[in-house]
Formats: sequence, C-alpha cells, structure tokens
Amino acid sequence: MQTLYPEQLNQYLERSGVPPVLLLFGDDLLLRMDAIDSIRQHFGQDAEKYHWIQSKDFDWKQLSELEQSMSLFGSNTLIELELPENKPGKEGSNALHSYASQLPENHTLVVIGSYLKKEHQNSRWFKSLSQHGPLIRTQSPDKGRLPAFIHKRAQKYQLQLANGVPELLSDWFEGNLLALDQELRKWQLLSDSGIITQDFLTDASSDSSRFNVFALQESIQAGNYKEALHRLTRLLDEENDFHRFAWILQREVQLLTTLKNSGNNLDVSAVFRRNMIWSNQQPGYMKRAESLSIDALHQLHYLIERLEMALKQDSGESPLILTVHLLGLLCQQGTNHLNTTEYLNTFSQPFQTERSFISL
Repeated sequence: MQTLYPEQLNQYLERSGVPPVLLLFGDDLLLRMDAIDSIRQHFGQDAEKYHWIQSKDFDWKQLSELEQSMSLFGSNTLIELELPENKPGKEGSNALHSYASQLPENHTLVVIGSYLKKEHQNSRWFKSLSQHGPLIRTQSPDKGRLPAFIHKRAQKYQLQLANGVPELLSDWFEGNLLALDQELRKWQLLSDSGIITQDFLTDASSDSSRFNVFALQESIQAGNYKEALHRLTRLLDEENDFHRFAWILQREVQLLTTLKNSGNNLDVSAVFRRNMIWSNQQPGYMKRAESLSIDALHQLHYLIERLEMALKQDSGESPLILTVHLLGLLCQQGTNHLNTTEYLNTFSQPFQTERSFISL
C-alpha cells in the first residue's frame, strides 16, 4: 500500500491521475481539507460529486445504486464517504468489499476517517480498498517537524518568518493547524513587508485569546509581569479554566527547579528536549534559573501546592490570587528584583476585597 502525505498529493495526482480509491485518514482538519480540495480540483466543475457521512441509519445500498445509475451516463463521479469512527460495521464492510471487487469506471471513492489504528488497517474492507489507491495520512506533523511545516505554510501566503518565529508558532498552534492557517491569512493582510517577526506577533496577538496559554508563557519567559497579567486577563475573559493555567505554571516551576539544581552530571540538553523547549528559548530559561533564589523556588512550590488544593479540594483560597502571585514570582529576573515579601505585597492592594487573600 502506497502512503502519501498531503503535500505530496498534488504531484501524485498530476503524475498518476486520480485513482479509483483514495483513503484519507488522520485527525488534522486543515490537512484533511487541503487534501479534499486537491482531489476536487482535479475533477473539475463538470464531475458528479457526492458527500456522504456514515450515521446509525446510513443506507449502504446507495453505494451500489449509485454505481448502477452512473454507469448509464459514464460521467466522472467523485464519492466522498466519511466514517466518523473508522468502523463501517458489518453491512458497510461488506458493501465496501463488494465495491472494491467490482470497481465502476470513471468513479473515485474517497474514504475519510480519523486517526488510523492497526485494527482498521487489518480489516477486510480496508485491505480490499487499499489495493486500488494510496493512503493519505492527514495527521499533524510531530513537534520536531512542525516548524518546517509552518515555514512552508507561510510561504503559501507570501510571508517570511523571522528566526525563532516558526518555533514560537509551533508552541502556540500545535494540534490546531486550522487556527494557524487562519492567522497566516490575517497576517498576510496586516503585514506591509510580509516579514513576520516576534514583535509583529506581540502586537498582532496582544488582544487575541487564540494565542492562549502559550502567549502567557512567552510573557513569563520574558519576565514581563505586566504583559503576563494582561494576557491572563484576556484568557479569563474567554475561559475560566484554572486547571489549565495550573498545569502550565507547575511545568515552569518544575523545569526551573531542575535547572537550578543542575550539577555537572545533568544533561541539560536532554531536559530541554524532554520538556520541548526550543533552542532559542533555552538561554532565557538558564538565566531565569540562575537568578531565582532558593527562597523564591520554595515559595513557588508552596504556591503551586496551595493552588492545587484550591482547585482540587476547595480549600477556600482564591485560584486567581494564587495565580497572580505565581506570575509575580516567575517573572522576576536579574539581581535588582524585589525581595519575595516586598514583591508580593506590591500586588496585595487590588485584591484586598477577596476574603481569601494569601499570606506567606
């Protein structure tokens, strides 16, 4: 069975023509849409097109009925069949196997599904169909290949990404390439030069929740407390999921603690790889770890524990206040920052109306 990726599909269709069967499987919506658009374009405007979605009451007889009716006219026919769970059932399996054994002329069946497991590939219907056309995997690239994908995608919109931007966008849009594509389209209109820098992203995304918690991470890594609070506020306007914020903050604290306690035997590169920290971010993490005092790390761990208790056990403390204090400590940099107590007291005033204001 031949396996292709969406970026290879156009070249395959131009070289080999449209086969009688195409198997389109993967969880990424953008790549799926790209592949379907490519297939439709190769059929042109005059072809008969059908799009079916398997449901509980789906009538599999229409597949054979369509074969018979179309054979009378001989026109090119495109049939798109979505299998939401990759399981056509007994009747569907028999219908697809039968279809594969007697392929009608001038027909192309595109079977569309989600992530393809071994059990699906070993099924009779899949094996029968895969003899007549390739498998196109519409699975999002893993994080290591994502920057290259983003760079190429930007070129489609005549955009040039500055150093570090593809890696940054990988963090922001991993698992949601459709949102990435929408932003690239928007930036094509907003950017006069066509060059996307990190400063451009900061301006373009400052009031967009689409950049979610990863933009918040960027503010923390830059030690920009004011910007971190602004992005936290924007996030809370869209969602109030402190569990999500707690996970991000806990990850930051654990990573900084590991780096702070690193000795000669620690493989720092392995730590960064394990936590998926890009090379352009690593110096900033090392600098922050060095500047944090042991006392500040203890306070961070203490606040993380209290945030978890507030979320999981309803301890009575405010997750918002705990999060704000965590951000304050995480954003400290250099030798001139305020000591822990003075720094926290700086931000106590706006929250005095909260009954559960924390004390250290």
